[in-house]
Amino acid sequence: MSIQFHKIWVEQCEATEGIRERFGLDDALNYLIGEKLFHFVQAAEQHPEFAAELPAFVAEIQRLFTAAKSATTSMSWKKGSILPRARQISTI
Repeated sequence: MSIQFHKIWVEQCEATEGIRERFGLDDALNYLIGEKLFHFVQAAEQHPEFAAELPAFVAEIQRLFTAAKSATTSMSWKKGSILPRARQISTI
């Protein structure tokens, strides 16, 4: 069985739920968006298998941070321009 690094986002999203419960929303956002999504987008720019996973990763992030938290999430995504960059790569 080979390791599928382009699927690592699944485990990262699962870890985010525990981070949010233990440390709060800001730490969960920083972990998943500021760190993991950021690095995933960088990898997606060079590797098509990562780019193909971006839409699912972004959809899961949106599911994790529901409408009640959407204002904070939206500001964080826009602030670093990570989400627009992720969307651009995933359409290539």
